Amino acid sequence: MKLNYRDRIVLTAVIVILVWVAGVMLFIKPGIERMQDSQAALDDAKATRSDLQDRVDEDKDLPERIQTAYKEVTKLTESFYSVQQTQLATQTVDDLLDSDEIKNLDMKISDYSIYQINPYDYMSTRPLSSLDEEVQAYLSEGKAPITADTADAEAGAKGEAVPAPVMIGNYQISFSYEGKIDDVQAFCDKLQSSNTEKTMLLNQFDYKFAEIKDAEGKVVTKEGKDGKQEKQVSDEDIKGTMVLNMLVVEKLPDPDKLG
Repeated sequence: MKLNYRDRIVLTAVIVILVWVAGVMLFIKPGIERMQDSQAALDDAKATRSDLQDRVDEDKDLPERIQTAYKEVTKLTESFYSVQQTQLATQTVDDLLDSDEIKNLDMKISDYSIYQINPYDYMSTRPLSSLDEEVQAYLSEGKAPITADTADAEAGAKGEAVPAPVMIGNYQISFSYEGKIDDVQAFCDKLQSSNTEKTMLLNQFDYKFAEIKDAEGKVVTKEGKDGKQEKQVSDEDIKGTMVLNMLVVEKLPDPDKLG
């Protein structure tokens, strides 16, 4: 079929439009979509980078904060003995006894166990008169006086920290001993005041004055008021038993020395 000039113009225009539409659908539109996807990925990457940069900025002093936290924890735990082998723990006690010239006759140590430290607040046991109760009620704005039973609930209601028991490592060490009464007293005083590590608790303690013996090891006696022989006891040598609780914690390693 022979086309006239007008038909050829229309056919050419249709072909051009089809080619243009095909180009848009096959190349331009996918390209725009890829560009939009790339822009979205770029925006996400920028947001992630911004978040990471904020975290880096927040943690720029992280080494100093780690050292500060390490020193604080070390300060809190320096009064406690470290977790150790039981033979080292008994040797520590033996050294303390030797320093006060107290003879250890035998020594036993428990396995590592948990010891509960209970917080406490002083509560007066003084009886209250009716006037005392009225004064307390006035000072507390009509509220009931705080007692040992209601203290924790009262603190919790105010948003204050409520004391709770603390669980800590423990070795219980028991032994029989001989020594001078002044030396034993000095040993007990050191447990409370002058020990570098003060967390050695005196759990149980008993003593009696030792019998005086002669060179052959026989107990010296003398005649009493009733004519019977009475054993002679020293006025300074004593013997007895002690039970100690050594409170221990796992010491933190120095972060600068960690691999």
